[in-house]
Amino acid sequence: MRLTFIATALVTCATTLSTPSYAQYQRYAQYQHCIPGRGCVPAPQEKYNACFQLALQRGLTVTVGDYRNLDWFIHQCLEGKIPR
Repeated sequence: MRLTFIATALVTCATTLSTPSYAQYQRYAQYQHCIPGRGCVPAPQEKYNACFQLALQRGLTVTVGDYRNLDWFIHQCLEGKIPR
């Protein structure tokens, strides 16, 4: 009985500590866009989406044959090498 009380108290304390919510974690989580042999660049979701839309506007397509070109374009855009 005593052990159950202690375990319950520990679980209660652990769950009431101030821990960041999942939304806060996602805001600070660092996504990366990597290409083998070229490295990785930071890729926050908003910036990645902007680069993806820019690629579509410039004529790249989401097909198996054009995937590498699209991936490379997004990588360069995230690096800041593609003028908008």
